[in-house]
Amino acid sequence: MKKIIITLIVCTGFFTFATAQKEAKAKELLDKSSAALSSAGDIYAYFTMNIKDEINKTSQGFDGAILMKGNKFKVDTPDQNIYFDGKTQWVYQKSYEEVSISEPTAEEIQALNPKSIFAIYKKNCNYKYEGAKTDIKMRKVQEVNVFPQKGEITQITIQINDIDHLPVMFHVFYNNKLENIIYINKYQTKQKFSDNQFVFDSKQYPNAEINDLR
Repeated sequence: MKKIIITLIVCTGFFTFATAQKEAKAKELLDKSSAALSSAGDIYAYFTMNIKDEINKTSQGFDGAILMKGNKFKVDTPDQNIYFDGKTQWVYQKSYEEVSISEPTAEEIQALNPKSIFAIYKKNCNYKYEGAKTDIKMRKVQEVNVFPQKGEITQITIQINDIDHLPVMFHVFYNNKLENIIYINKYQTKQKFSDNQFVFDSKQYPNAEINDLR
C-alpha cells in the first residue's frame, strides 16, 4: 500500500511539473508574439477566414485584408468593409449599400481584430503549449491553446511563426458552437496609416443608407 501511495504521489508530482512546464512555455511564446505584434508598427495583413457552425453544420470561407494601427482597424472582405476608430464601428454592406454604426463591446471587437484576440491571454486565462508543428503554408510554427475563464470564447488555438514570432493562425471556439479560423497569409509591417483610414467616409458612398445603432 505504501508503494502504491508513493507511486501515486510521484506520478501526480510529475504531471503537475509537466503541466507547469507547458504553461510556462506557452506564456513565453505568447509574450514573444505579443511583443512582436507591438513592435511591428502599423500592419497590413492578408488573411483567409473560415466560419463553422457546428449546430447547423454549415461553413463559409473568404479572403480579406486588414489594416491595424494600435486599437484601430479596417477590414475589407468581398461582402463588407468594417471600420473601427477605437470607439465607433461602421459596417458597410456592399450589396445593400447600407452602413450600420455602433459602439461595440471589447468582446465583439475580439472577433475581428487579431491584436484584440491575442490580448485575451493576459486576462484570467489558462494556456497550454501544444508543440512545434508545420502550418498549411508549410511554415514552422509553435502552437499554443488559450482557455478564457469567462465570456463567450471558450478556447483559442494560436500558431506562432518560428522566425519572426508573429501569429499566423487563430482558431477561435465560442460557447454557441461557432468557430472562426483565421489564417494570416502575409504581413506588411511598419506601415504608416492615417487615422481617417479607420473612419467610414460617407462622401465616398453617397447612396449608402445609414443605420445608426448607437
